[in-house]
Amino acid sequence: MHRHFIIALAILLFATVGFSCSLLPRRDRLTWRLVLEIDATGADRDAAVERTVTVIERRLDDLGIHNSRVVAQGTSLNGRILVSLPNFADHERLKQIITAGGLLELAAVVSPTNPAPVQTYNTKEEALISLGNKATGNRRVLPYVERAEPTTALRNAEKSWVVVEVPAIVNGGELRTADAVQSAGDPDNYQIHFSLRPEGANRFGAWTGSHINSYLGVVLNGEVKSIAYIKSQILDQGEISGRFTKQSAEDLALVLRSGALPAPVKIVEETAIR
Repeated sequence: MHRHFIIALAILLFATVGFSCSLLPRRDRLTWRLVLEIDATGADRDAAVERTVTVIERRLDDLGIHNSRVVAQGTSLNGRILVSLPNFADHERLKQIITAGGLLELAAVVSPTNPAPVQTYNTKEEALISLGNKATGNRRVLPYVERAEPTTALRNAEKSWVVVEVPAIVNGGELRTADAVQSAGDPDNYQIHFSLRPEGANRFGAWTGSHINSYLGVVLNGEVKSIAYIKSQILDQGEISGRFTKQSAEDLALVLRSGALPAPVKIVEETAIR
């Protein structure tokens, strides 16, 4: 009798464990695959691949996509990364987030100070002429399209050019937070508010405190997104203005929080997983 009871109890426990396991949520199946290729020099390729994997994993986690695989493919010489993903409603949006450069810089604009208007140029050639027909070690020429997203009219707005100082005052590596915020009085317009880590905040505060009425540019991936003059010392906060939609602002904030990619990447292959 005792032996029969032990056997029956074992069967009951096994059945209970099996039943409990059947209630565990099933992980989403990986359904599509991207192969990325990094544009980096041979000397930096190993580090670039490793850093790119880390940044993409952060972006996917921030989106709530935890069932994914991001791994280097082949040798570091080919600079390729394999990204395996579960189903996602908007493939194009996810590809843009994965490949976005995410390089943020706050840079001094070379211009007469306020109240004079910020110095812009109609063409890149005009801007280069102001530098003696060539960029220098402490100056570079960048495109500037004010409030350039997302309507068709604004996307087609005429581009101008500005000269900014090198190096930037601070960059995205010193970012502490970045969030999409609705603009006051305009429910269809969003901005990205950001704050800086202590070291970047100290440097930014020192520069803004000594450059009242100077112009400052917010540079994203080598393009000036907005320019403002310094009214008073700013310590650790700023914003990227533009006619962002809620989703585009949230996506940009996510990219900035995750950190910049160390080198440009492109998608060289996209396949479904069978």
